[in-house]
Amino acid sequence: MTLQKILNADLATIARWCREGLSWWLDELADAIPARWRSASPRHAPWTARVGADGAMRLWRDGRLIPPEAWSGHTPRRADILLPAQAVLVRRIDLPPLSSRDLRRMLAENMDRLTPFPADRVYFDVLAEGESGHAGRRRLRLAVIPRAQAQAVMEQARVLGLDVERFGVEAEGGRGDIDFMTAIRDEQGGGRDLRRSVWWSACAGLVALNVAAAVFMDVRDVRRLEAAVAADQPKVMAAARLRQAVAEGQRMRLDLLTRRSRNEPLRIIDALGKVLPDGQWVHRLEWNGRAVRIAGFKTQGFDVPAALRQTPALTNPRSLLSDMPVRTASGVEPFDVIADSTARGGR
Repeated sequence: MTLQKILNADLATIARWCREGLSWWLDELADAIPARWRSASPRHAPWTARVGADGAMRLWRDGRLIPPEAWSGHTPRRADILLPAQAVLVRRIDLPPLSSRDLRRMLAENMDRLTPFPADRVYFDVLAEGESGHAGRRRLRLAVIPRAQAQAVMEQARVLGLDVERFGVEAEGGRGDIDFMTAIRDEQGGGRDLRRSVWWSACAGLVALNVAAAVFMDVRDVRRLEAAVAADQPKVMAAARLRQAVAEGQRMRLDLLTRRSRNEPLRIIDALGKVLPDGQWVHRLEWNGRAVRIAGFKTQGFDVPAALRQTPALTNPRSLLSDMPVRTASGVEPFDVIADSTARGGR
């Protein structure tokens, strides 16, 4: 198609191109739907018209046969037409995966090779049955009905006042998955399907518009938030520096308190007062935060290192004097003991 041809086209031709483009777009969207969703059972009309082996059409509703004398009181409107399985030609073929439009076009061009009929004398429908035994191919079920036979059934339905929704072949369960109405409507101009397609397209357009509006509003809100964050960035940096300074001061104070608690001499004096009984005299105490040294006089037989082992504040007590006891004139013995602090602290 050239630009000159587009400029010379009349409104009817342009409208036909638009309908064909819309139909192609809808077919592409339908092919994009996962197969397990497309295989869901379609909606069926409330009435079912079954054509028997004698060619007579009988009406069913809710699984019950409606006698002819009751039709006048219950005039049916929407109905599905179901033919017996032997009324159509069914073939199973293996073909490469194609879109619905390309598949129908290929089957129409090869109809005289696949069936005894040319394409312009039949209506056909094709259904996918899954993967075939050959790699890269799908198993398809092709159903064909002569146009003269289909038109006769449609005329019979029109006489009965039926608005045909689906036109297929009865399968197990009383329902049919074959539908020749797509081909019949395409031949008749597809006005009903076109209106439905237009409505669905309008709904899809509104949904897309809502999604686009939501995305636009979300982007706008994000940009506003980014601008507010950028404006408050100096305040955030100042607050972060202040917080870091406070945390550093708190850490220093905690370290100072820890060192004071570990190096506090009163704690060691209290521990010594609890394990050294009366009669023991300490006249010298040295404490550097890591070890304590005490010297003085004790009663005969009292073991100062053993007494210091009873307090959890000190560990590894040891005497700095010789093992030979030295007694004074008053009968007491000198001692000089050093022990390590269990809480190793500070500088």
